[in-house]
Amino acid sequence: MKKNYLLAIASYPDNRQDFFNTYTSKRNKEYCSYHNLEYIEITDNIKPIRGKIGWFKTFKVNEIIRNLNNGDTLTYFDADMLIVNKEKSFLPDLNKSFAYSIDSGNTHCMGSFSLRINDWSRDLMELIIDENRYQNLINKDTLHEHKNTYSSFWEEFYDQASWYSLAGIKRHSDKSFWKLPNFGWHSAKDEWTKFSLDELERNVQIFPTNYNVTELPGESTCTYNINKINYNNVYIRHFAGGQEWRSEWYYKKTILFHLKHINPINYLKSYKNFYFPRIKNKIKKLLRR
Repeated sequence: MKKNYLLAIASYPDNRQDFFNTYTSKRNKEYCSYHNLEYIEITDNIKPIRGKIGWFKTFKVNEIIRNLNNGDTLTYFDADMLIVNKEKSFLPDLNKSFAYSIDSGNTHCMGSFSLRINDWSRDLMELIIDENRYQNLINKDTLHEHKNTYSSFWEEFYDQASWYSLAGIKRHSDKSFWKLPNFGWHSAKDEWTKFSLDELERNVQIFPTNYNVTELPGESTCTYNINKINYNNVYIRHFAGGQEWRSEWYYKKTILFHLKHINPINYLKSYKNFYFPRIKNKIKKLLRR
């Protein structure tokens, strides 16, 4: 019989660990009970790899799946992700090997993903942590389209940068990846791109943005709120980028919750943060001509 697992890793020196223990861990267990998953939680002996805590999860996932059978699944959620709708499954379809979501901030986000164990998914994880790729690409500067700056993507985003490289995804797009050909796969294809479009289409499933909501008016800056999701349609709330972790998402929605999220001031602020920098950049480009 095939088995399904959910992995969560959390070790914080501050109140974020209390939040995880009180809300996130409990909701993860509820989700596992609802969907018949076994829960794996790691909260100690978490050590930096390659000088970064962020690499620990990827190496741990690779270690775990080596002991799983073909057809089993392993899902991973970052500690700053809170399941809002536990009825929504994050398991890949039976014919897919790897699943994740393009988040509201318009990234092919590795904060959560699900693997159906087979030769392809095992090879994928080996490639993501491959030392030769890491050594060759860690110091490679790439363009951030919105900021118009160059820096090491790998230094900032670890396994996510590795996945981008393997799938040939450009580092950032101010146009939704949902609207780009092939979801942005091969939008920055180079000699390090491993997978063909046909291989990606056969093996990879991308869940709707509802499964990874990183930007919301009144809760985040909304600088990159490109794939907008109504607060009533959030399946998983991802408190990425140093946001406040909000326990209100754990509870049933109250009248105060609704009033806060329909507050027009929040939307005005989000539009300002989203549109003003883009207008400014366009003016700068016009002046350079």
